Amino acid sequence: MSFSINSSSQQTNLYTTQNTQKQDKTLTALSSGSEVSKSSNDAASLAISDKLLALMAGSGQAIQNSNETVGLLQTADGAMAGIEDNTQRIRVLTLQASNDTLDDSDRAGIQKEIDALSTSSQDIASRTTFNGINLLDGSGGSRNDGTFTTQTGASAGETSSVKIADARTMVGRVDVTTQEGRDSALSTIDDGLQSISGSRSNIGSAQNALMSNIRNTSVSQINTADAASKLADVDFAQESANFSQENLLAQSGSFAQSQANSRSASLAGLLG
Repeated sequence: MSFSINSSSQQTNLYTTQNTQKQDKTLTALSSGSEVSKSSNDAASLAISDKLLALMAGSGQAIQNSNETVGLLQTADGAMAGIEDNTQRIRVLTLQASNDTLDDSDRAGIQKEIDALSTSSQDIASRTTFNGINLLDGSGGSRNDGTFTTQTGASAGETSSVKIADARTMVGRVDVTTQEGRDSALSTIDDGLQSISGSRSNIGSAQNALMSNIRNTSVSQINTADAASKLADVDFAQESANFSQENLLAQSGSFAQSQANSRSASLAGLLG
């Protein structure tokens, strides 16, 4: 005849091991703050959470990209405003020089101021930069044609582009020292002012579009973060309750284990 004196002890050991594993999982969740700190916890949720987190990080970079381009456009627009002011002053001086109350020496003095303003505008167009990149000479951007592209979203193809025209060519030579020069000057200046206005309008529209994109992407980023949080973040109240329950079971298991061991020892003594 054979007897099994350790089946109860083995069963108790099994329950104790299972409960210890549950305790470890709960402690990991509470310490990390994440329900999916291990892929074995919830592989599907982990995959979705990782994808959402990547999208959230990409959205953050897209917002930064857009903000940087807004800064670039503001720099370009400020410089264009300086060129526009110079051109408006040149127009006023041209009108002054067109009046026959002035003699040649008066017009020569006006021409010097016009030339100085033209030189200033050329310098602004040639030297305005952002992070070392020329903005107003038509050579900026990765295509070197004045086109600036911004990665405005977290996915491929989510971009926007704006082309900043070459401001050096917007106002031609103005000569008010001759009648012929004065006759053509106003037309030249007005064409230049129209080009400047068109370029500034283009810059302003692109800036507004980027600001709108920043707002929309920020909202999307918040929603994505919320979705990722619901998948991954631990419910501290629930996990704390689980831990209390598992801890109680562990204590009960230890007591049951000691009782099983005591009975096994007693029975072994009797049979011995």
